[in-house]
Amino acid sequence: MLRPFLVLIFLFFIGLTKAQDKIFWNENRRLVWEDFQSKTQPDTSKAAATTFCGISYLLNSPTKKFTSREVKIESFFVPTRSWAHSDHKTDLVLMHEQSHFDIAELFARRFRKVISDKTMDAKTLQKFYTDIYDDYKDYQQDYETVTNHGRIRDKQYEYTQRINQEIEKLSDFKT
Repeated sequence: MLRPFLVLIFLFFIGLTKAQDKIFWNENRRLVWEDFQSKTQPDTSKAAATTFCGISYLLNSPTKKFTSREVKIESFFVPTRSWAHSDHKTDLVLMHEQSHFDIAELFARRFRKVISDKTMDAKTLQKFYTDIYDDYKDYQQDYETVTNHGRIRDKQYEYTQRINQEIEKLSDFKT
C-alpha cells in the first residue's frame, strides 16, 4: 500500500544533494562561472569544465493512481559537483556547459509532455522516466560528439540554437 503523499525522487547521477545545493533551470537565469564551485577536478579529465545536471521528479499522491498534476518534474544543476578549469573559462566553454543544463530542461519538458494526459501508477511513471532518461543520455552524448566537447565552434553554435528551439517548441510544458 502506498503511504499518503508518497515521495519519489530520481536523480540523473547517483548521489544525494539537498535542494538548497541545486540551481533549478529558469529561462531568466543563465549559468555563470561562479556557479562552478567544486574544488575537485577528476584526475583523468582533460575537460575544460564539467556540468553536473539532471532531471528529477517528485510524486505527491495519496493514491495508487494519479495524474501528471501530482508529479513535479525539474531540471537542476549542482554547483558543488560542477567545476571549471581556471585557464579555460571562456564564453564558448560556458555556452557549452549551459547547453548541457538546457538539454536537461528539454528532457524535463519532454517528460512532462509524455505524462501530461495520463493517469498512471508509480511503476508506469518510473517506466516513462527510464525511457526519457535513456534518450537524455543519448542526446547528451551526441551533443558531446558533434561539438567535440564544445571545441568545434560552428557545431557548438548550431547545437545551442537547436536546443533552444526545441525548448521553445515545448513551451506549453515549462514549469
